[in-house]
Amino acid sequence: MQARQSRRVCAVLAILLASLIPLNLPSASAEVVCCGSNEFELYLIGENNDATMTPFENELVGINEKGVSQSAQGTEEIETWSIIWKQSATIPESTWRFNIAYEVENAAGVYANATIDIQIGNNVYTAESGTPGAFMTGTDMIAIDIEIPQIAVSMNDEIEVTFAVRSLLFTQPGDESSIRFVWGEDTESALRVNLPLVTIDMPNSLVVGDEVFFPVILKSGFGERMWSSLEDFEFKVGGLVISDVRSPSIVSGGVEVPFVWNPGSNPTDGNYQINLSILLNNGDVPLTSGRMHEITFEEGGGTQNYHFGEPARAVSSRLDIDIDVKYDGKHITRSVDLEIEGSMASWLRWGMDNIGNNSLPSDHLFTQIQGASIPSNLRENGRVDDAEKEALLNHIDGSTRNLEVFLGNTGLALNPDGLFEADLFDMNPEVELDLMGVSGIDDAPMKIRIDVVLELSGEERILFISDFIRPQLGTGIWTMNSEPSVDLTATLTTSAFSGLFTVIKEDLPENMQVSHYRTGISEVVSIKVDGLSDNDKFEVEYVVAGSALFSPFVTLLATILLLVSGIVIGVRLTQYRSRWIVGISSIAFGGLMSYVYVLSALPPTFVMGIAAACAVLMIPLAIISPRHDYERTLGDDSLSDDYERALAREIPTVDCPACGISNPVETKVRPVRIPCGGCGRNLRIEG
Repeated sequence: MQARQSRRVCAVLAILLASLIPLNLPSASAEVVCCGSNEFELYLIGENNDATMTPFENELVGINEKGVSQSAQGTEEIETWSIIWKQSATIPESTWRFNIAYEVENAAGVYANATIDIQIGNNVYTAESGTPGAFMTGTDMIAIDIEIPQIAVSMNDEIEVTFAVRSLLFTQPGDESSIRFVWGEDTESALRVNLPLVTIDMPNSLVVGDEVFFPVILKSGFGERMWSSLEDFEFKVGGLVISDVRSPSIVSGGVEVPFVWNPGSNPTDGNYQINLSILLNNGDVPLTSGRMHEITFEEGGGTQNYHFGEPARAVSSRLDIDIDVKYDGKHITRSVDLEIEGSMASWLRWGMDNIGNNSLPSDHLFTQIQGASIPSNLRENGRVDDAEKEALLNHIDGSTRNLEVFLGNTGLALNPDGLFEADLFDMNPEVELDLMGVSGIDDAPMKIRIDVVLELSGEERILFISDFIRPQLGTGIWTMNSEPSVDLTATLTTSAFSGLFTVIKEDLPENMQVSHYRTGISEVVSIKVDGLSDNDKFEVEYVVAGSALFSPFVTLLATILLLVSGIVIGVRLTQYRSRWIVGISSIAFGGLMSYVYVLSALPPTFVMGIAAACAVLMIPLAIISPRHDYERTLGDDSLSDDYERALAREIPTVDCPACGISNPVETKVRPVRIPCGGCGRNLRIEG
């Protein structure tokens, strides 16, 4: 009986509690506001291992092609393009269309059975043009439809497309008939698909101090590129366009972008409509989404906090590289300073603060770093502590392999083979890290310095610098406002007894300046370029002089000695001649050799050869110099007239031993006979 009464009491209490529950539930903390499956183009780009597909037209760079001649037998695979899908989703049943441009050469046309295979995860779907196949002529597009059923695709599944042709039959073929398939920029070669392009989540807004944060989460099979490679976007609060976008954070399958609104003084509580429009490509219809936010402001500013996750690398970053190389004949020392600013600086600082974070993916760069020495109270505290900085330094400074990985695709997206003369393993690198006074998770500049030493062992041709930015899809990591933002300054200086024979330059970008000159007793090679991108391919090498005989000091000394010798020879040969030709030639040869030695930076053998030629040229120049006006014999006039003219000039004289008369000597030819002006005797002068 008592148990039955207890159950009645509990039932009454339950009814009373249920009556206290409000009928209107509070809004969810986040709303999925967009979008379902869309039809869009996956443009074909790249070749071989770099062949992939992209929905972003601004990622189309360059044109690729493959030709098939009439002699081809069997099946000819043109290319396989693939992407890694970054979001779990359901692909609806639909018809996909593969389009690729072609050009028939030296034939009226060609019949071909074209085949397309599409693999989604472990499922393969095939379609072909049939037999006798499609007829292709001139320049056009071939299209193949393929039916795709409804299928689930998981995160990190691969979508692979293979195009092949077989049974080619050319009509009215000529010599070397062929068909070329072309894809890439301006070709419109693409796979038209029906896929979930992007899911847009809009969590509740956060009032942080005097600002309001509106987080927007973009999840897509294209990961963070869904934000970094967009053509354009527009975010509005009411009718006000918001341009303040803080550092995006990486989330599973996409990126979280915080838009920040400053409402000013005395803001009003209420419901605010926000709208986001994103433009995939120029000319497309924008994808629009929005929701209503209920915002309550607090006196003195909001007390909520916005937690920044892992910063997205491919947003907006700048890289300044300063390379200083010293060559002394036996060793080459190189210092590489990397000054990093922007989202990459935030990502590196965030990574150091998250060393030891077990929630990071197993393949994450900072998961590989040992964090046992970092106290637990210093981890994930929003700043880089000395222990975390030392943990990263010990990781990359203690292992060449770790340094290469840090510089590679999972880190700075740089190729060490282009930044250094040889394998890092052979150069004992030393690394320094400078946060430049900013330890918080911030876009402020930071600097990484790598010092290496290479011992020469007979090498003559050595790499100075080559393209070092690893290819990235989209705008890439190293861009600011979608423009390349890698600036490079490199300087090579030799010692007095270690010279260079020549500098070899290949495929330099138009804005790259390479200078090679000598300054006194050293040689200098300098490189300056702004706005490098991963599309720039170049290489600069130098050939070292094999002996100290071709060093700057010896070359300069030999040049001076040869020039001085030539001038001395010219002066001696013009002892009795006019020296204006020799004088002008000496100045001209001196200026020429200054240019040849300092500015032209010709090989040492050429410099000394030109100096020797200048010295030899002094001999004929001296010989053709005119004699002085007073170097002539006596005229046909009387002796007294000659005597009077001689007295009017300042010329040497000789006294006659017979009569004592002083006689002028008007020639410098020796020996010579002259008549005495007094007694008429012939005087012989030998000295």
